Amino acid sequence: MKPGGKDGKLYKIYDGPEISGGEDILLEKSGFYRVKSVAENTSLPQPSAEDLAKGARAMEPGDVVHLWAGQELSEGDEVVPLTLKLISFVKDVSNSKQGSTYDVSTQENLDSGVREYITGAFSESSGTINGTVETDSDEQRELTNQFSAVAVADGEHYSVYPAKETKQDYMLSRRETETVGQTAVWEHFPVTVESLNMDKPLDGEQNFNFNYKVDGGNHPCVIYYTVRAAA
Repeated sequence: MKPGGKDGKLYKIYDGPEISGGEDILLEKSGFYRVKSVAENTSLPQPSAEDLAKGARAMEPGDVVHLWAGQELSEGDEVVPLTLKLISFVKDVSNSKQGSTYDVSTQENLDSGVREYITGAFSESSGTINGTVETDSDEQRELTNQFSAVAVADGEHYSVYPAKETKQDYMLSRRETETVGQTAVWEHFPVTVESLNMDKPLDGEQNFNFNYKVDGGNHPCVIYYTVRAAA
């Protein structure tokens, strides 16, 4: 049965002030955080022995994680709270993931009519995202500025921002829910925008689509967490 809740929203990530651990330091808010450092004797949640046996690892600097209010931070633990600003309701997200393989067939393999392969260390993820953005919003200007110079006149100042392709750091909600016991699904979605299409300017929302490549160096990840009752 499909859980209730809203899904398919794209959020821009904004980093807040860093929170450093220490005696009696607890997180005040539940939400997403970017891990900056992990103490040797960390209080941050760790994988179970069973998960470690399956190949899981502990959170590490750069990871975006979901933490609950009341989470203790030991001295040496540092996290950055993330503010999410809704950019658009996503209509469609196509995603193609491609790994790498290498042919290591031996003459014995070929004589038996089969080939042998090993998997490479690298994979690539890319696709297209379609949605809407608020007309004349900062997010619309930032997308436009990827490929076009943007001039802004506020009545007193006039500033021209040369076109500059930059990395974009997003969160994409796959399944939003606040129902206790259900599993929410989010994706940390850092990308490089390769091409951008926008419809003619509208009053309110403007349709857009862009082709992207996922920035593997910025810890992309699909995040699952089970909603807990308020403490």
